[in-house]
Amino acid sequence: MVNFKEDLMESLIDLLGVLSEHKQRHNVNYFIGTIKNMIAIIQNIENPELPNECIEKLRKMYKSMFFPRDGLSDFYILDSDATYMTKCNTQFSSLLNRIDALLEE
Repeated sequence: MVNFKEDLMESLIDLLGVLSEHKQRHNVNYFIGTIKNMIAIIQNIENPELPNECIEKLRKMYKSMFFPRDGLSDFYILDSDATYMTKCNTQFSSLLNRIDALLEE
């Protein structure tokens, strides 16, 4: 992996952008707040590598957004343009998969 810290930060910022873009139609304030907190934790670590306890905390925070109902796993972007909607949801799923892979134990 090139740089875990940078990759994770970039992925979280991308996820924050997607959720912020759709907050008018979805209640995503909890997710936005959690992601901002995760980004702040990463920014406050001066080392180029994140300590294991920090990674574990980030992992728990991320997993907290996937509760049984109405969590990020249920998030779906709706649009009248089916092609756009499919593209957005595919990108969103890919982004979640990328973050999952980075935070894997």
